[in-house]
Amino acid sequence: MKKWVFSFLIAFLAAFLLFIPVHSLHREYNEQLIEEEHTAASKHLDQVENDIKARLDSSLFYADFFEMIVSQNPGIGEHELLKYSKLIVERNPLIDSVSLAKDGIINFIYPLKGNEEMIGFNLTADSKEKIFLKKALKEPNSVAQAPVKTVQGSNKIFNRKPVIIKDTGVEEIWGFANVVIDFDKLVESTLLPDQIYMFESAIVVESEWAEPMIFGDPAIFEGDALRTSIHLPEHTWKIATLPIGGWSSDENYHRLETVVFYFFILIIFFLVMFFVLQYFKKRELSRIDALTQLLNKKTFEMLVKKILQRSKNKNGLLLMDFNNFKEINDTYGHLVGDHILTISAKRLMNCLKKGDVIGRIGGDEIMIFVKDVETEDLKVISERVVQQVEKPVSLNGSTIVPSVSIGFMLVERWLPFNEIYENVDKKMYREKSKKKMEKVTSNPCFETDY
Repeated sequence: MKKWVFSFLIAFLAAFLLFIPVHSLHREYNEQLIEEEHTAASKHLDQVENDIKARLDSSLFYADFFEMIVSQNPGIGEHELLKYSKLIVERNPLIDSVSLAKDGIINFIYPLKGNEEMIGFNLTADSKEKIFLKKALKEPNSVAQAPVKTVQGSNKIFNRKPVIIKDTGVEEIWGFANVVIDFDKLVESTLLPDQIYMFESAIVVESEWAEPMIFGDPAIFEGDALRTSIHLPEHTWKIATLPIGGWSSDENYHRLETVVFYFFILIIFFLVMFFVLQYFKKRELSRIDALTQLLNKKTFEMLVKKILQRSKNKNGLLLMDFNNFKEINDTYGHLVGDHILTISAKRLMNCLKKGDVIGRIGGDEIMIFVKDVETEDLKVISERVVQQVEKPVSLNGSTIVPSVSIGFMLVERWLPFNEIYENVDKKMYREKSKKKMEKVTSNPCFETDY
């Protein structure tokens, strides 16, 4: 009783002493989580912004590349153009196509498959395209047109770069180099991997001459999301990001979960102290023989004693000893002998009842305690055990046949373990001697040391 009271008081005191620092730490932890959440969201937003910039700059570079090739060699053959175009499209999966428009009329496009109708298309015939081309002519660098929805339903970004050649020292406009980016792939590859993990983001692309293009949930812009913008000559990319489920807040601190948390502090410490006390009380009962996984001698003795103190019926005790175990060790080695013990232990556990107690008493001796039996029952159990344990064992190409002797007796009251062990040991040795005599009688030339 004193141990129970003492353990409870320690647990209660420990829980009380922890309440104050845990209370403070919990509040600080909430504040730190909110700060870390905002920092992580800000880093994520910067990453999205930098990724989009890098991908757009890459596509603009390819438009500059094509302009340089054509301006230096206006008569470049289609074979060379195909080689460069294939290389660009294969290296950048976001590029949908590359094309050249001499005098504003598309005369080359890669890949041609699926874009056949674009050959001969006059960019200047389209009023919106014409406006954009005029603006492109005024810019020294490539110009990206705001995303445009195509007839197929996908969204594309058109990068234009005027191609200017010098003929007899006079600059002339040859046409335009065009690189088309798949807007949907660009945004998905930038947002979705992180969106699945922690954040959800949305992008709105705005320009003076086109309707805003929205990717993601526009409601994100309506809340307290973190925002940034990418300003390009012809349009602006607005990006907003928010943790999935919204921002954490200090209000969580006042919820019912916090009260439950502090309640469990007391329960946890009480259980810890309780189980620590139980551990010291029961650790002697929890000793298992490492080799056979049976109870060891001390645990076996204590458990049987406890059962007998409560039992009013007859119980049986069997002691099994291997007859030829030394011979097995000498012939095959101790590892094989250990394996024989392990297999025999498993066979015992399989042929006995779940409530029977089995323990390794030492060496090759195993003791079995069975409840509520008579002498006739012990004889049947003994025969069953011998039948199971003496089955041949195949190891490393050899067949070993274990031989055991079993002594058994009824136990109606608890005597000192040494006394019971001595009594059942004598019975076992009588059985061992009987087996030895039977073997010698059946084979007069046979001599062995049991």
